[in-house]
Amino acid sequence: MQKKSFSWGVIIVMFFVFFPVGIWMLVKKMTDEKFNYIKNGKSLRVLAWVLIGFAAIYLIMGITGEFKTINGSSAAGGVIMMILIFGGSGAFTFYKANSYIRKGTKYQRYISIINSSHDRLIDRIAAAYPTSFEQAAKDLQSMLDDGYFTNAYVDLNRRELIMPKTAAVNIVVNQPAVAANPQTKSVKCKNCGATNTVVPGAANECEYCGSPL
Repeated sequence: MQKKSFSWGVIIVMFFVFFPVGIWMLVKKMTDEKFNYIKNGKSLRVLAWVLIGFAAIYLIMGITGEFKTINGSSAAGGVIMMILIFGGSGAFTFYKANSYIRKGTKYQRYISIINSSHDRLIDRIAAAYPTSFEQAAKDLQSMLDDGYFTNAYVDLNRRELIMPKTAAVNIVVNQPAVAANPQTKSVKCKNCGATNTVVPGAANECEYCGSPL
């Protein structure tokens, strides 16, 4: 089940009510979006530099003594608080941005390897990356959980990424479910155990291994 994200209206309100929470909600919303890892990561990185820039401004003005209270005394406490808020928010946003960009770059590399070689053996995918079999299997499963490679699954026994023969690897986003045709039925393949939708009376074969059904 897809988690419900914060609305932009709520995020904007929180920016005025309690700024740090607004930043956290914004980062959470952008990092929850699938298939936009690199794009959103770069946007978050820009926001991070803006926040760090505000922290630097407060720091400089605090050092030069520009901030004064109404009676002329130093406002060092308030300056330190603002530096911590902007600096902390900027550091948090920068960390999330970089981790999101790294994730998107990693996923794009896996997609490029699979598209260029059409190889489904995880050992070969891992060698091309390069990484270990265990890490590649973990990454591919993470991609499947995020909606990449429609109707595919990782078979650890066969050490392979199992995908329907008719599926295009380039199409990574799952489409909304379509109502089942009343003239079709689901059949489990005796060879690989995958579930297929078939038309009774027609010459059907398993989309995953090609065995007759």
